[in-house]
Amino acid sequence: MVELATVAEEEDDDLLHLLDHGAARTVEARRWLAEQVGAEESSIAMRELEGFDEVLRTLLTKLPIEALLPALPMEELLAGLPPEQRVAGLTPEQRLLLAPDEVLRLLPDDYLRSLPEDVRAQIRARIGRPL
Repeated sequence: MVELATVAEEEDDDLLHLLDHGAARTVEARRWLAEQVGAEESSIAMRELEGFDEVLRTLLTKLPIEALLPALPMEELLAGLPPEQRVAGLTPEQRLLLAPDEVLRLLPDDYLRSLPEDVRAQIRARIGRPL
């Protein structure tokens, strides 16, 4: 039995840090992970490994999303985040666009007319009524 954290520290091995649920300390380790998770043939093999989902969720909390964005679908990246982090950085108008069409149909026309034109156009296309 090997304690990965100890070996990773002793050998200064960034890839072992990843496997020990640690953070990647170098760009090379983040790139390697993105390549392994993103490559279709290796992605299938890696996803079949026991505990892969747990390791991936842990890494998503420790690595910057930019490191994994080219390799993972956006849905998968966001799946591990709580709702408040998923919408962080969005304007209130952009958050409104996340609402289901049924909710958008309930909003008063006066409110909808107060929104920026690009948001109104998207809502108009989704709910099928002029604003």
